[in-house]
Amino acid sequence: MSDENALLDFRKRFDELQVADSQRQTLIQNQKLLCECKQIGQDLVIEKDARRHLQTRIKDELEPLTNRRGFVLVLIDADGDGYIFHDNFLNKNEEGGRLAADELSAQVKQHINSLNLDAENTDVIVRAYANVRGLGKACVKNNLMKSTADLGLFANGFTGRHPLFDFVDVGLGKERADHKIRELFHFYINSLQCKHVLLGVSHDSGYVPFLEQFVADEAVRDRVTLLEGYQVSPAIRNLGFKRSVRFPSVFAPGWTPVGQSSASQAQLPTPVTASRVTKGPFQSSAVDSSRLGPVMKNEKGQRIDKDLNVDPGIVQAIQKKNLCQWLFLKGTCVGCERNHAHSPLNKREYNALWSVARRASCYKDRKAKGCNDPTCIYGHPAKPVSNPGPPDVPTTNDQEAVIA
Repeated sequence: MSDENALLDFRKRFDELQVADSQRQTLIQNQKLLCECKQIGQDLVIEKDARRHLQTRIKDELEPLTNRRGFVLVLIDADGDGYIFHDNFLNKNEEGGRLAADELSAQVKQHINSLNLDAENTDVIVRAYANVRGLGKACVKNNLMKSTADLGLFANGFTGRHPLFDFVDVGLGKERADHKIRELFHFYINSLQCKHVLLGVSHDSGYVPFLEQFVADEAVRDRVTLLEGYQVSPAIRNLGFKRSVRFPSVFAPGWTPVGQSSASQAQLPTPVTASRVTKGPFQSSAVDSSRLGPVMKNEKGQRIDKDLNVDPGIVQAIQKKNLCQWLFLKGTCVGCERNHAHSPLNKREYNALWSVARRASCYKDRKAKGCNDPTCIYGHPAKPVSNPGPPDVPTTNDQEAVIA
């Protein structure tokens, strides 16, 4: 064989070896892919089994909760305008309370049916809050009752008529009814058994900052109906809740107090008049809302509040002034009936008002979403794991202007 033929034969054998090696590599790769597919298939089977097990476990744990009897919650700020019961209820004392409870129950159940809920298998929980003594005096002055003690009898009849109905005496002080309504709303709105909430606070724009945090949450907004009274604050109406309802057979269309002195008006519910609705919005460029920040978190990633050194006497004085927390802490308010015309606050007063605002828990924090708003004025219940930093101690200059 010549050298040329030998070279050609060598090249041919080399090419054949290259093809064989390529086929070998392909076979190895295919075998690897086959093994990987087999492993993925086994993992998929395991994951399916785990998912079925988890679904069964969740179903077993949630079924007792979801199958519990649902309820509709009715919260009423009965301490004044718009939610005064009809005189044909009030002037019958205890019997009138029972009749009012029956009529309210009937109206609520009718509304429940309109929501495509099963009224017969849905409990109705009613909480009406009022300063019974002050409201009783107002009823006597308006010839709705003969004695201030009669309202207590009315409340007894209302409360005793149905097991889940309560007419609660909160005593003197507007913030008391507000605070209870806000906290109960927080407590119940995320319950699986809470099918709907009727909120009777439409007369008071002071609830606007509290309600604003729920409007963007469809899961909450779609389960809230505003129970409108005699007059509805424009700021409440413009919040964006989809549903509202009136119960004219339960609540009277307003009243006009007679013979009230300025001293008594400070303690009695004030009737709705055109002059009481405060227009807005309000803004103050002098407010340093950066004092509310920055957002601080503990080692667990939970938001914590900075310490506030406050004087209880100043806190008590601030509460009596009924200041708008949003305007005086954040610098803006869409419009409410609280006091917007106060002289500048010093740092001690600012901290006192902030401590009052913190008594209402932050909704985002309570839903475990985590609040990252550096200007949030509400309370965050998490405790520091380690020292978050020095407390916010007021300066010695009590005349330091914070809000103009």
